[in-house]
Amino acid sequence: MEPVPGDATPAVPRPRDVQAEVHLPHSPVSADPDGVRLEPRRTGHRLLDFAVAGSAILISLISLGVAIHLGQVQQRLVAANSWPFLQFASSYNIEDGKQVVSIGISNDGAGAAILKSLVVRYQGKVIRGYVELLQACCGLRQGVTKTDVGENIGVGQESSLIGVLRAREKVTMLKLVRTSSNLEFWQRFSAARGALTFQACYCSIVGDCWTSDLRTLDPAPVKSCHKNPSDYLELGAGLDGDWKLPVVESH
Repeated sequence: MEPVPGDATPAVPRPRDVQAEVHLPHSPVSADPDGVRLEPRRTGHRLLDFAVAGSAILISLISLGVAIHLGQVQQRLVAANSWPFLQFASSYNIEDGKQVVSIGISNDGAGAAILKSLVVRYQGKVIRGYVELLQACCGLRQGVTKTDVGENIGVGQESSLIGVLRAREKVTMLKLVRTSSNLEFWQRFSAARGALTFQACYCSIVGDCWTSDLRTLDPAPVKSCHKNPSDYLELGAGLDGDWKLPVVESH
């Protein structure tokens, strides 16, 4: 470098441009004869690497546990929202100025009930229809006709019970209207309500099933429900469509 005339300050050589050394981050990739594999990034400290890996595993396990718990909670919520609860229903009312006694089944649960089996007994005897019930409890004669059932006896309504009951729905098994000609018969039926027992099996729409006597607050869970040969089946006066009525021995 040549000195500049008249300048007492010594010349300072201009440094060359120096490019800073750049260290590229280590890529967590390893190659061997079997191929290229991704590897976890390491800090270079063995204990620290183990701590990071252990923390990641712990967080994953906690997340899995939370997901399983939320799934179980959701499952219970679905079951609760579809939970049916069947009970025997008996009532006394005044309809159109006439005294009416009725018996049936009510669904007091939050969801629909699929009633698959129902055995009705009066004083321990299986009853398969309301005519049998009236013959067993109240002295209904044998060989009654359609007119006898509707007009002389005072039957106001009867239904087949096996099937689907919506939430808060009541199905009437038998309704008897008091008339001037059936007072004693009507009183016998009213008193017989307390001697009825039930054996029911029903399921929810999500497949949970229970057995119940329709009086308990704690139905027993079961895996499934099946028809019973003694199921209460009668709809109207008979299942054959020609109003043939069952004949049983009167008490």
